[in-house]
Amino acid sequence: MDGERASPDMDDVQTLVSDLSVEEADESIINTLERIERNAGVKGGKPTVVRSVTSLDPVVRHFGLAPEQLTRLLDVILSAKLDDTTARKFIKLLLPRQSVPEMCAIQILGVLGKKLSFAIQATLLRWVILVYDIFDSRTKLQQLYGVAFHYLPYETLRPSLCHLLYYLTRREDVRPFRIRKLLDLQITVGKEPALAGLLHVYKSYFPDLILAPLTLTTQTIFKCPDQTTAEAIATLQTKWSHFSANQSFELNGSKDPISRSGAKRQKLSHSSIPDAFSIYRKGGDDKALPLSQITSLDSLVGHIDTLALPDQLASVLSNRLLQHVLCLQPSHSIVDRISYWLGQELMDLWYWSAKSDVTRARLTNILSNVVQVTKMIKDLLPVIENFLVPYLRVWNGVDHQKEIFTLLTFLRPRSYEELFAHFLKPLQRLFYLMGPVWKGQLILCYTRLVQNWAQVKWKDFLELGKDPLLSKQGSEELRRLFSELAPNVDYMQSIRAFVKHVDSVSGVALEMERDHIAVQHAVLSFFDFTSNLTKNSIPIAVIIPEAAIIYRCFLSDSAMAISRICGIVYQYKQAYEAFEDEQQLQYEILVQSQIASQGGEGETSAILPAPLEVPGYTREYVVQFNSFVMDICNFLWRNRAFNKVDKNAKGFQMDQETIAHTKQVCVDSGLSMNNMLSITHSTAFSGYSARFLKSLEEQSNIPVDKRLKAPASAKALKDMSANGGLNLTFDEYRIQYLDHLEGRGFEGISQFLFDCITNLLQRKLQSQERQRELKELQQQQQQPVSQDSVADPSLQNLSLEQSRV
Repeated sequence: MDGERASPDMDDVQTLVSDLSVEEADESIINTLERIERNAGVKGGKPTVVRSVTSLDPVVRHFGLAPEQLTRLLDVILSAKLDDTTARKFIKLLLPRQSVPEMCAIQILGVLGKKLSFAIQATLLRWVILVYDIFDSRTKLQQLYGVAFHYLPYETLRPSLCHLLYYLTRREDVRPFRIRKLLDLQITVGKEPALAGLLHVYKSYFPDLILAPLTLTTQTIFKCPDQTTAEAIATLQTKWSHFSANQSFELNGSKDPISRSGAKRQKLSHSSIPDAFSIYRKGGDDKALPLSQITSLDSLVGHIDTLALPDQLASVLSNRLLQHVLCLQPSHSIVDRISYWLGQELMDLWYWSAKSDVTRARLTNILSNVVQVTKMIKDLLPVIENFLVPYLRVWNGVDHQKEIFTLLTFLRPRSYEELFAHFLKPLQRLFYLMGPVWKGQLILCYTRLVQNWAQVKWKDFLELGKDPLLSKQGSEELRRLFSELAPNVDYMQSIRAFVKHVDSVSGVALEMERDHIAVQHAVLSFFDFTSNLTKNSIPIAVIIPEAAIIYRCFLSDSAMAISRICGIVYQYKQAYEAFEDEQQLQYEILVQSQIASQGGEGETSAILPAPLEVPGYTREYVVQFNSFVMDICNFLWRNRAFNKVDKNAKGFQMDQETIAHTKQVCVDSGLSMNNMLSITHSTAFSGYSARFLKSLEEQSNIPVDKRLKAPASAKALKDMSANGGLNLTFDEYRIQYLDHLEGRGFEGISQFLFDCITNLLQRKLQSQERQRELKELQQQQQQPVSQDSVADPSLQNLSLEQSRV
């Protein structure tokens, strides 16, 4: 009840505080601090101190403390004149509005082990961790590294000290005697997460000095010690950032140690990514060249062996020069250091921190930087793969979508079982819940993943005629920058299974989204690339799309979809022919090698190897593909829609009842079912045909009353020619129309028809010859001629007749 009665009063207090000016707030804070200083530790003064905490709380939380106010309040806490409960309340009020004086941290380290209780000392150390990034300097604090290390045996202080040392540790701080002390301490107290985390930092600098295996887990990563206070400080820093010109600070519970000195600090972005300021010298060589003196790629290459790398290698995320260094000089130590910092950041922002706009913005910025590095290096850090596995399980599909999809495209090749369990399965669960644009983006992501895998020259590293595993040479030469491919994985089977998975997903997407243009484009882009996989050094059988995808895209009312699916079928036809030739060549080479190994020809007939068997490549598979080719030709060119009589024709597998119903609808509408989906009559292309025919009539100056009013057909063009209209046969018109469509970007239809219809190319050549003769005749008619020549009709008729021939 007291709390309920106090609520209105607290609201009034908040209103009064917000009405204060900064000067009035500072005066109120100073007066309260003076009152606390007078009554702290004085007999009978505790009630006054308690009341002062209550009155100080709303003002500090709204305005924060200036550096001198922060120092005075800390002096009161360190004076040991307050009981632990009151001291904790005051520590909660150490909320800086600007930078924090370095002397505050030095004072706290100076009271370790004396005066205050260990619980209060640990609380103060946690506050130092919270404000670590907004100290005005850390030069002197860095010199007290040994002091902080000395108090590690104190159990209450150890977790916070390990966290603080994690920030402070530089390469020169890692000494053998400290490593021995940490290992001895670990033997004494057990494998505490804080100790393991600090040891991991030490090992990242000198992996040869710590031989014990250390696994990076969520327990060994330091998390923010007080998320609520950290967010309160970050809010104040943002609100009152105008107090420090050109400075913007932000709080983080997990930073890599960075060595910036001086009162001024470079502006920090939301990424929390350290800059490449602090350097160490390799092997103690004083002649090592600092990174700041590298001005070009030529100087980088020339000094790569003597380059002094920055102590905080996490700055590789924002420094393109360091990214080049990482490519030219990769090492496990460097990768481990980057991975440890990056894992710390990602887990802190995603796993432990409260989900807010601030944390989301920081996570987005870090992922964006990771994307830029990954694009440049063309490989994914293992720590990012380890992060993506648990993240995808709980991902809502919206947060950081662009970054997540981009990172997924750089996954290393692996077994399909692992790929599906860790990545495809969680994405498939989201797939059924998201909209058409998201589905299209996912399929495009899969397309880019296959494209990256196709850049590997697999044919050079697979042993002919043996199990489809990497050869010994392949395992060595296909090593990636940050990882290596497992030698006992059938990568061809993985790629084949992955393509079939996307094939299945694509069919579902087209059905669910009713052929949405975003989904359609993504599906066609995927198969446009996979149709050429065998040309990209991937020796797997041609994997054609499922029938539903080809049928839906071809029966679409989009000219883009029809042309692209025709182009894809054409590319698959080319791939089939090239694949069969390749298989025949490999078989002949295998036979010759076995004949040569037998040393003679008389006994080889009994031991000839069986033809090479390719998984998924069967006679039924080829027959199905041939049916696609025949059906498309019947629809587009031959005007025999839904025909099932011709060899290999299946009429798109339509049942007779549907065909009969479609035919009846066409009859009732006065249309012909045979040409309803041809290049001249279909919904997608009839408009293009009408405009092209009109352009031909205008070029030939055909009178308006003699122009064709109906769609182009053999009978209509013949009747138009007889009535004085355009003199053009239907085959000639269609050939010119195909060239017109190709010029408008519909190359797929032209490529498909000219490749699949054997005499079409010959007809095209004949048509071009006839058009050339007609143009020559028109030019002759336009030139000035003699009266006799004009009056001789037999001469003109002869020329026309000759042109027809």
